Amino acid sequence: MSKTSLPLIKKANSLFQQKEFEQAELLYKQAGEQLGMHLVETSIWLCQQRVKSSKVPQQNPITSKYASSDLYNAENFVKLKTQLNKTQALLEDYYEQAQNLKLQLMQRA
Repeated sequence: MSKTSLPLIKKANSLFQQKEFEQAELLYKQAGEQLGMHLVETSIWLCQQRVKSSKVPQQNPITSKYASSDLYNAENFVKLKTQLNKTQALLEDYYEQAQNLKLQLMQRA
């Protein structure tokens, strides 16, 4: 790792934690030019996503059309809980598949 790229990454990480995503992205790009973009592309992508999400106006949940009491009844709660359980099961299954694939790759090496 280049001696000039380490301070860039540390500063970019600090800016990211301070929610200064645009400045952090610039520093990650500078570090990527020195180290290789493949090493910082995820950090750059995260900065871009955070910038996009910060530009989306946040709705007040009280005045939102989704804050209707119909959404909070027992039937919808059960449906949402079921959906959440299915999503969690899928997530766990995908994680296990990813771990198995990782193990297979490691065994080939």
